[in-house]
Amino acid sequence: MLKKYVLLAVPMVLLGMTIFWLTSNKKRDGNMTLRVAFPYNRPVSAYEPTKIHLAPEYIFLENVYSPLVELSKENGTPIAGVAQSFEWKDGELHLQIRENLQTVDGIKITAQDVEFSLKRLLILSENTHGNFKDLICPVETLESIESACSGISVDGNTVILKSNGEKAFLLAMLSSIDFAILPKSSVDPKTLKITDYRNTSGPYYVENDNGNGMIKLLANKHHYNYSKNVPQEIELVPSGIDGAKDSITLFKENKVDFITTIDKLNPEKVIAYSKESGQTLHSTMNIRTFILTFTDKGLKKYNHRERLAIGKKMRSVFHKMYENTSGYEKTNQFFPALGDGSLADSENTEIQKIYEDSEDVAIKDLFVSIVRLGEFKQFEKPIKDAFPDVKLIEGNNAPAFTKYKNEDEMPDCFIGGPDTGFTEDISLISYSIYAGFFKMDRNQGSKWLADYMNVLDKNERLKRLKDLHLKTLKDVIIVPLVSAPYVALARKPWTIELSQIYANNPLWPVVKK
Repeated sequence: MLKKYVLLAVPMVLLGMTIFWLTSNKKRDGNMTLRVAFPYNRPVSAYEPTKIHLAPEYIFLENVYSPLVELSKENGTPIAGVAQSFEWKDGELHLQIRENLQTVDGIKITAQDVEFSLKRLLILSENTHGNFKDLICPVETLESIESACSGISVDGNTVILKSNGEKAFLLAMLSSIDFAILPKSSVDPKTLKITDYRNTSGPYYVENDNGNGMIKLLANKHHYNYSKNVPQEIELVPSGIDGAKDSITLFKENKVDFITTIDKLNPEKVIAYSKESGQTLHSTMNIRTFILTFTDKGLKKYNHRERLAIGKKMRSVFHKMYENTSGYEKTNQFFPALGDGSLADSENTEIQKIYEDSEDVAIKDLFVSIVRLGEFKQFEKPIKDAFPDVKLIEGNNAPAFTKYKNEDEMPDCFIGGPDTGFTEDISLISYSIYAGFFKMDRNQGSKWLADYMNVLDKNERLKRLKDLHLKTLKDVIIVPLVSAPYVALARKPWTIELSQIYANNPLWPVVKK
């Protein structure tokens, strides 16, 4: 009986997608509609700014919500967002909220909405990009929105934040979409769940959602990032997930116009197709690192010598896979070379030598999860050739964000490709810690971040980060494989004005002039 229901489910999903396309195409202005291949198929109710584990979640949320400040795409300098201006006065950050920012239905966004959003984040306390509580409310525990937090106050339409740590971190942290500003009226006051994805603070709002990932967004003309050149309508089309066609196939069939930086396909396939098709390509610097990370289970199961052997063999697999691929480079470290968290030349040589001098050891019963790294099938044969009895699965998330019924379900290690960044990005650092890359649990990670952010001297902070980086590499908790860029592709005449130093993908910089 179960098989019957499964067989019926597939046509129903396809029917839903067909209806969505038909109704969308009937109403839309095709000239300014951007159809986006999107590697996710969740309903809008699944998106929550305070609980971001995967890149598609971040991309969706940054297009429908806005943070207090944004970062310049050229050099990462904080610039105006929901706050039209900001300045430090006697150790306090004063953020002047825009007077004319409204939702599509004309609901004004004020300092009270900002205060509500920040307190909501502190109450839910699951965000993964930044450790806001330690900077703003290190002592108080907020039980409700009405609870006081000594670090947050409002004066007219100005929000005042009092930071307990290095103040430079606070501005950069507030640019993360974890700190999205939500209109109070769009959230249930008791449960704090978002109930209205139409009235949002971002450049786009949800017009239609079929529940299976087909989502239509429309531009909010009241938003400060709005212009007639940006997509007036966006259609998110699930790609490369749960049987959906991959992005390039959809592009060739003229069902999408844009492939995002966080696509399921590996960058080299998008780069190759851009050369073949002549369409517009965007590429970042090499800010993505493919890494193998051992889980707690793997660290108990394999000793240091065995982990080195696994790492050495896996590095060889990936080096051979990508040796002739444009954009990919061998790497011995997690953070990009010459970046703020990178190794010194002597340390880089030391890590390289550790693997060169390591012994080959017979490895049995290795259990590996490939987490959102591209097409799963392309990794199967080379990894199974290197580890004949390996158990290889396609994972959807880092183990630290995954609930397992028992330890047998947990892999020994997982291979993923997180973005790392050249600068001291506290949002990315905290995500890497909470995702388990540096083998700290939530409490340990929060304490490390709190101590780190309280160090005012940047050189001393970076020494702590580099020491943690080096120790993790020496202990063979993280095994760096290759570094890569993030790429995006647009159908002409759309052009792409995204940053080369960030992996995120706001859609309003995809423009038609």
